[in-house]
Amino acid sequence: ELPHEKYDTILADYLIGAMDGFSPFRQEEMIPKLVNLLKPGGRLYIVGLEPIPDKVEGPANVICKVRATRDACILLAGHRCYREFPVSWIHSHVPSNARLLETHQFPILYRHATIVRQINVGRSKVPYFANEELSKAMERTWDDLEKESLEATKKSPTMKL
Repeated sequence: ELPHEKYDTILADYLIGAMDGFSPFRQEEMIPKLVNLLKPGGRLYIVGLEPIPDKVEGPANVICKVRATRDACILLAGHRCYREFPVSWIHSHVPSNARLLETHQFPILYRHATIVRQINVGRSKVPYFANEELSKAMERTWDDLEKESLEATKKSPTMKL
């Protein structure tokens, strides 16, 4: 923190969700800290994602399955997952010395390449597994999920949750 610096604008781009991987259990401190770094009348923009649900109906459910499997791989590798915070959490943590002006929410469109990037995050954790049989089974699971995501995105090139 730069104690004497004040800013007109601060952009917190995926900061709150990413904190869980690097400074867990401290998210509630971040928004007030950022607000205190603003000049009077300054603006704080917070960008993030709504958490991916555990399950949805239809082909888009593959996105939920990929998220759950990716997170399992991260944990099995002995690493920390990041997690997203819902907009309601952000609203409830705006300090009293700031005011929320507006909120915008946009759907995320998942293409096959987008899903494969998350699959590859999970695949990158498999070498850290302690058990070779588990590693092989997880590789098969990733292959199956990649095929399922390709089929789902063939039906709908950009899926929404």
